[in-house]
Amino acid sequence: MGWPPAPGPGPYSLALGVPGFFVLVASLGLFVLMLWVLQRRYPRRKRALEGFFEAAGVDLAFLVLSVILVVSLSIHDPSGNRTSRALYQVVLSGYWLTFSIPVVTVGSSVEGRTRGSAAWLLPSVIACGVLFFVLFGYYFGHP
Repeated sequence: MGWPPAPGPGPYSLALGVPGFFVLVASLGLFVLMLWVLQRRYPRRKRALEGFFEAAGVDLAFLVLSVILVVSLSIHDPSGNRTSRALYQVVLSGYWLTFSIPVVTVGSSVEGRTRGSAAWLLPSVIACGVLFFVLFGYYFGHP
């Protein structure tokens, strides 16, 4: 079959005014709000901040990268090709993030708590990458 074409213009709408995007931005906003409240209520508690980033660091990374991907696709080509639509759908359908965030959070926590002796972070990231490409393949084949 070959590689799919690069994201580009096409017939599929990549609008940001959809419920999936609002949920994505609201989730990211909630984490930012939690961090702001934590810093305001406990300004000198280094361990509280470390705990927040230990628990939410991976989640924040996934959410920020997801928002960047979707916004970039929408700005670059408001009407995208099948590749753009598949990338857009992988994130905004919610299935990938629903799986990836808890899996990588657990992997990160296990590795962090065992100080690296149980190397779970990389395998969990690989599992999420595999799922991303499986979902991409599905959405590419079913626009």
